[in-house]
Amino acid sequence: MENRKEKLRMSVEEYWQRDLPEMRQREIELKRKSDLINDVIGPRRSGKTYLMFLTIEKLVDSGIDKKATIYLNFEDRRLLPSTPEYLSDLVEFIHARRLLNHDRVYIFLDEVQRIEDWEQYIRSIFDEFKGKIKIFVSGSTSELTKSELSHLLTGRHLTTQVFPLSFREFLWFKDIDYEKEYLTERDTSVIKEMLREYLSFGGFPEIVLAESGKEEIIRTLFSDIIGRDVISRIKKKSEVMDGLSYFLSSNIGKPVSFSKMCRLLNSSGFKISVPTLERYFFIMKEAFLFFDIRIFSYSVKDQLQYPRKIYAMDTGFANLSGFRFSEDIGRYMENLAAVELLRRKSLNPGMEIYYWKDYQHKEVDFVLKIGLSVVQLIQVTHASNREEVARRDVTALIKAGKELKCDELLILTWDYESNDGEIRFLPLWKWLLRLQTGDLR
Repeated sequence: MENRKEKLRMSVEEYWQRDLPEMRQREIELKRKSDLINDVIGPRRSGKTYLMFLTIEKLVDSGIDKKATIYLNFEDRRLLPSTPEYLSDLVEFIHARRLLNHDRVYIFLDEVQRIEDWEQYIRSIFDEFKGKIKIFVSGSTSELTKSELSHLLTGRHLTTQVFPLSFREFLWFKDIDYEKEYLTERDTSVIKEMLREYLSFGGFPEIVLAESGKEEIIRTLFSDIIGRDVISRIKKKSEVMDGLSYFLSSNIGKPVSFSKMCRLLNSSGFKISVPTLERYFFIMKEAFLFFDIRIFSYSVKDQLQYPRKIYAMDTGFANLSGFRFSEDIGRYMENLAAVELLRRKSLNPGMEIYYWKDYQHKEVDFVLKIGLSVVQLIQVTHASNREEVARRDVTALIKAGKELKCDELLILTWDYESNDGEIRFLPLWKWLLRLQTGDLR
């Protein structure tokens, strides 16, 4: 026990003594002004830790003593094994060092899901020291906001979801100014070239900043997430997950049923049942590797029965299937639009995202619904002029608009822009840079 308490003490004091790492501003901020617990979720290495450090830096810059803040990472080898007693020891440490003499103590607990029953301890600390201790917790799986958390911390927490860098943040990290009053031809050429890189390698900060070896970093990151957040939960050999991962990343943007997935995997030598496959997929979804959207229907039964469209949480993960960029750029663009819409949904929880398809196989990539109303329909195409826009994309959009009583029809293109008819055409890069919280236009 004394050894555990000593490890905690040394970890906190080392944090107090060392400088915070160099950080870059993100669009998203943690909820430091609220008394409620702030749970921070998102993919591994998407920037959750740095957002915590950025929050600490802002607190210190505002005049708060750094010793009124505590940061602990429960994946730090020095704190292993991560046992629940650490959280009781932390309260004892706060009392012993008289930290409550500060107006408020700010606690940042990284990868807290590594501690069994952490929710009960955090709730106890929150209830006992409400207003005196502000708690931030982070995790690399969406399980952090499910099960016991939703029950034990009801009314006590606010969630912040962290994604890989948006395209706006990507340009910030590349020191490219896109917020000029007027963009020159050179400016737009540079932005479009940056979009190609962003589509190819995604938005994980360390990959964005890497000068070389981006593909190898992506593979290592993907394998790290599979190993730590997926295989550790299913206790199966990695070959099964490798096969499923390759299949999913090879079918980005395609409606796929679990039964079809199961047949294809079994034919490739991976013996797996449909229920097991569904469980594996949802574990990968909780680890923020992939996500799915359902078909639009007013029947919940239809939504559950029809195939789902699968997307990677980051376009870099699509590289795992060996896409050839020149041939598959349209699929990268659709995946990127899906991630951006998911980002908007995290800021506007009332928004729902679907795809639309009729019995004639006409299809619309995205249906956006708020409340009872369909507010926008979106197609994505790699078109650079009006002639390159496929007729089927236009006819499907118009038909869906009439059927769903929606007149906000948008086609995202590579380089074609027009707003002279019932459909608006907009380059993807402009949509990514223009889109703001709650603004779907």
